[in-house]
Order: sequence, then structure tokens, then C-alpha cells
Amino acid sequence: MKQIFHNPFILCGAVIMVIFALVMPVSATFQIQQSELNPSATPLQPKAQQSVTAIIAIIPQGTTTFIIGNQLQLTTGLAEPQWDVQVMVNSIPAAVIPVKGNTAFINGFLLSYPDSDDVTVSASVTGNVPSSVSSVNLLQVVQQNNAGETVPGSVQTISAPVAVPATPVPVLTQSPFSSPVPGTATPVPTKASGLSPAILIGVLVIGVLAARMDKKE
Repeated sequence: MKQIFHNPFILCGAVIMVIFALVMPVSATFQIQQSELNPSATPLQPKAQQSVTAIIAIIPQGTTTFIIGNQLQLTTGLAEPQWDVQVMVNSIPAAVIPVKGNTAFINGFLLSYPDSDDVTVSASVTGNVPSSVSSVNLLQVVQQNNAGETVPGSVQTISAPVAVPATPVPVLTQSPFSSPVPGTATPVPTKASGLSPAILIGVLVIGVLAARMDKKE
């Protein structure tokens, strides 16, 4: 046995294997199994309040449910989010995760149990839908290894489209002294039918004068 450890090639190979095991990426050990939006109608309305609830199942790989040196990172694109994150073991609350801001971290120690246990994460977040975007990540779950790096293939996201506000059509107004808009007809005042009162009075006066001249003759 001593000869094995005194052999520099074997010792060097063992050290390399240990280092490789520590930094080697692992596959994701969780899965978003249930999710619910409230309100559920899409596309989402900008600046409206929106919430999402999800159940994240921890999938054992080995003798424990999760790698102690890893962690889960939960993020949301909602503005002013309010979180409710709990670790559930066999459907019983085991840990409440305090969260401030748009990111929550769950330490692997809180997720690591014997593989015979059923471990899940209940995550709920409520916030305001941002404006000027076409879609928003309501909830994104990422597994990170002991170096803080994202485990390949571990990014899972719940997203939804956001309604784009209609652009108001400008209304053109014309002042009384402005020139007519090209392509539009200028209304022409119409004459009233019949004789005006001034013409009628003139005809009557001429008639009276003509009658008096006839009498004088």
C-alpha cells in the first residue's frame, strides 16, 4: 500500500482525479413540475400586477437528493417582487428562504436529504409587469456548482409575452386662418332659394311709383 502512495505517477493521477471531480459540471438535479399564473390571461398587461407559483422537484442523483456544494438560484423579471419560497420535505415545510430583490438563493445543504425522501421547493413571486418589453421571465431557476458557475443544461424558465401598447394616431387640427389641407375640398356656401327681402321691397316701390305716374297722366 505504501508503495502505491510513494509512486509519483499514481499519486499525481489521484490528485488530478480529485480536482476533476470537484470542478466537473454535473447535470441538473431539479425539474419545474407545476406552475400557475395569476391572472392567467396572456399577453400580460404592462404595469399590471402578476404572480407565478411553481413547484420545483429535486431529483436525486446518488445517495442524497441534492449535492451539498451546489445551490439553486431563483430570479424574476417582475418589478418590486414579493417572494414566498419554502423547502418541502415529504410535503412538510422544512425551511423558509428569506428573499429581497429579484434573486433568491437556496443552499444545497437545505436541499440535501437521503434519496428516500421527497424534496421539493415551493416558490411564489408577485410583482409588476415591466413596460417597453415584448416578454418577461416570471421565474427562472438555475443550478450552480461549488464554483458559482451555472451547471450546463440546468436553466429552466417560466416566461410570458407582454402586450405592446397601441400607438395613438395623431389628429390634425386646422385653424380658421390656415390654408386648406391638400386633397380636401373647401366648403362653398350655397345660395338660399327665392328673392331676398331687399329685392321685393324695391319691386314694390317701383310698382307704386309707376301707378302714381299713370294717374297723373
